[in-house]
Amino acid sequence: MSKKTLPQILRSFFHIFCRIISAKEEVLERSSGRRYELTIIRFTPSPVPVTETFSSGNAAATWIGIPTDRDCLIEASVWHDTDSLGDFCLWCSGAYAVARIGEHRSHDASDPDSISANSNTISFKDDDGSIYTPSSELVLPRELAVRAIHAWLIDLQHPSFLRWS
Repeated sequence: MSKKTLPQILRSFFHIFCRIISAKEEVLERSSGRRYELTIIRFTPSPVPVTETFSSGNAAATWIGIPTDRDCLIEASVWHDTDSLGDFCLWCSGAYAVARIGEHRSHDASDPDSISANSNTISFKDDDGSIYTPSSELVLPRELAVRAIHAWLIDLQHPSFLRWS
């Protein structure tokens, strides 16, 4: 049997300790019970849903990225064990989007910096491919709405840069 020096023993102990801590953190993360379920529905031309589940808001926001589909619908829901913590729906059509947070009731987003409501009628595709035409004050710049879903996934708060009904 070989004799280990004190530095070798300490290194071995350190590596074992790090593995135990890492495993403990992984168990704590799993046992926290929070999960983020995201679905992106792309219309090519029929609705094609892709769903993924994550254990953190950062991972979920990274997965969404910046959707480039002309028309898409993103549905995000967050759960703690079996309890819903809320959901966020984002309809995209070209340069425009509609954002809605659901927590016991729906909260629709509008842009507080908008001087006037969009005078054009903009339609979006719903999850079954049917047309959804919201009132013009609910139509947001797409970039702002995507920023809102990213922010919501991180802290589950209504992003303050939008007005919520």
